[in-house]
Amino acid sequence: MGFKIWVIAQQGYFLQWLWHVKASPVTAITVKLEAPTPYGKKGKLRTEIPLSNTQSVVVHLLKRLTTATYHVFTDNLFSSPQLFRLLRQLGHGATGTARPNCGITTVMKQIKETGKKPDGMPLVYNKVYLIPTKDKQVLQVAWKDSSVVLFLTTVHGEAPLNRTPKKRKLPAKRGTKAEAQRLKEVFNGDQARIIPIPSVAAQYNDEMNPVDRGDQIRSYTSYQHRFRRGPWQALLWSFLLDVALANSFILQKKTRQPHWKPYSTLRDWKEAIYNAIFNNLAPVKEIAYAKSASVDHHN
Repeated sequence: MGFKIWVIAQQGYFLQWLWHVKASPVTAITVKLEAPTPYGKKGKLRTEIPLSNTQSVVVHLLKRLTTATYHVFTDNLFSSPQLFRLLRQLGHGATGTARPNCGITTVMKQIKETGKKPDGMPLVYNKVYLIPTKDKQVLQVAWKDSSVVLFLTTVHGEAPLNRTPKKRKLPAKRGTKAEAQRLKEVFNGDQARIIPIPSVAAQYNDEMNPVDRGDQIRSYTSYQHRFRRGPWQALLWSFLLDVALANSFILQKKTRQPHWKPYSTLRDWKEAIYNAIFNNLAPVKEIAYAKSASVDHHN
């Protein structure tokens, strides 16, 4: 027995979550188009596009947060021009990797599939090709890393000009002679080098996977007995307890003026919490009696 949980997080800290159930109250959301677009054989005008239930989860999670402007990072399970257009309408920025079937233009699909630009020339290592959507609300970016990676963003403009130095490893796959020559020019015989990559890719790599980071932190001190059977309440209770402990651990590390030396591991943090609970809540008389009884027993 298991549960799927949709989570929105920052630096491993779980901000909000939704339980995934069959009869979910999380319904699909429609996106209003700024200009009606024709669709179908008869060319009927469409004024709105529905998001999938999965994409709609992003909007529902954001609505649970405090009112503010956010820059949302999503992986290719969620990213689509329609979702990013709606997030922009709601006042949020968005950046994420994209799949060829997410609603991007045919040109971007072809670049992903063939590795070539519309003029037939290959998209060489660390170069980008970009196309804005028709309404100019979302930027579509193809970046050649070891393979072609697709990005969508409403934040990063002029992607070819904005670059950030990052350490990159020499791709194992050399490809054609032209690609091998390009790699030789970039890495100059080294197995890794700091090179300027597109800022959209650099920031995505820095900010992505906060949910995985939170899962990783919680996994450091997992239960010796796993909840495989029994009431579903045990599974949910253990998740909520783990999140509370991991979140508080992250906060105590980041607070500027703690009343104690920050704990560096989750294990030490848990020990400090349960010791404090026992010391504050355990009856003093019973503790003294237990110690006395223990001494008498050994004597």
